[in-house]
Amino acid sequence: KPYIIAEIGVNHENSIDKAYRLIELAKEGGANAVKFQSYKAGTLASKNSPAYWDTSKEPTNNQFTLFKKYDSFNVEDYQILADYCSKIEIDFLSTPFDLESVDFLDPLMPFFKIASADITNIPLLRKISSKNKPIILSTGASNKEEINLAVETTIKNGLEKENIILLHCILNYPTINKNANLLMIKDLISSFPDHQIGYSDHTLPDEEMKTNIAAFLLGATVIEKHFTNNKKLPGNDHYHAMDK
Repeated sequence: KPYIIAEIGVNHENSIDKAYRLIELAKEGGANAVKFQSYKAGTLASKNSPAYWDTSKEPTNNQFTLFKKYDSFNVEDYQILADYCSKIEIDFLSTPFDLESVDFLDPLMPFFKIASADITNIPLLRKISSKNKPIILSTGASNKEEINLAVETTIKNGLEKENIILLHCILNYPTINKNANLLMIKDLISSFPDHQIGYSDHTLPDEEMKTNIAAFLLGATVIEKHFTNNKKLPGNDHYHAMDK
């Protein structure tokens, strides 16, 4: 079976209780891990950054404004969530988007997940590699030269090849099924034979989860999918997320 990451992201909407419930639901649904996002809007996006999502589903038209809505969790909150994950036996993950987050998340997680946006963020890659933990790296919007650069950077900083997993990813929110480009999984398997290959999915979920099943059949050993308690909730990532 593939390793399943339920990406809660910021679907907790700043509520620890809601985050608890989402963790519980992910565990009940059979996920191996839950993943949050650790950032502060002021260090992540320009105040003039445009939307990259479906604004008919999430009407906020500015990245900074949207990120600011859900960036209130602090170090203590992530520790509480990690402890709860340990209690119910599901892996805790949170993607760091700055160097400070790398340090406080390191003792809480079995490995690091790096977002597509940071595949060329060399200082962040070096910092994460210095922790000497496995890395899962999304490759959305990148080319092979950039993937190679990321892999080489982490290896130069002491990470073993077998501890670097690459996730095929399309950065459209949502991704139309015909644009998922799943054969890129086979291409990555061929191009990067020393690494496991997975898939981070942004297509709209269907009852059979066909896109994710196809990704697994093509060789994906890790599947990451946004997760919610209710796909009908307005805004943010709910509309393209799976539920329990």
